[in-house]
Amino acid sequence: MAKHVLLTREKAKNQPWADILREAGFQVSEVPMIETVAKEMSCEADDYDWIIFTSANTVDYFLRTNELSPNIHIATIGAKTTEALQKRNFTAHFQPSAYTTDVFIEEWLDLKLQNQKILLPKSDKSRNEIAQQLTKKGHEVTEIISYETKLPNEAKQMLSRATKEHPIDIAIFASPSAWHHFLACYTRTISEIEIASIGPVTTQAIHDSGYDVFYEAEVYTMQSLCEQLIKEELRC
Repeated sequence: MAKHVLLTREKAKNQPWADILREAGFQVSEVPMIETVAKEMSCEADDYDWIIFTSANTVDYFLRTNELSPNIHIATIGAKTTEALQKRNFTAHFQPSAYTTDVFIEEWLDLKLQNQKILLPKSDKSRNEIAQQLTKKGHEVTEIISYETKLPNEAKQMLSRATKEHPIDIAIFASPSAWHHFLACYTRTISEIEIASIGPVTTQAIHDSGYDVFYEAEVYTMQSLCEQLIKEELRC
């Protein structure tokens, strides 16, 4: 019997990977464990030297209600973040060599810039490590909540229906929030699941909860993670 894979991202972000995994031979259930909601905000981006986008969501929600000055420098973390910018005809001036917060901080500080004013849109659940580390080096960082992350109202019922006949064999998580929401909703034995993580931040959240990660994406993208699952599970 084909292994049962659970996708936990927002509905629109699950779809392309659900199709790919089904075509590869997996049984797939899509149960969004997070829902993002725009947060009302107002800021003058012209007042800043840099703006840092850490996800495609921060790009989407920030640019819904704000404009970017042509003089502001843009930094991004992640291929999808950069892609979201490019779709709006913006170009990132700085990207780290690896899609992690630690690498971003190290390499951006290596630019040796002095006393920069930085705007950092984020979710209500995001860590503040970037702001802390850049502030320590003399930069002025303003964090602004551009969206909130919550558990969808129907998530628990959808998860129950998805696992009624066949338990989950592999569960894929792309954020700590999705993992924590799943942990609160899942009523079966989690230790029997092969947990797959998109990257080190999500992996750390899973480890902090006392569980092991079976797969971690090599390039910290869903494409990389799905390719890894197909290769390892189906021995292609």
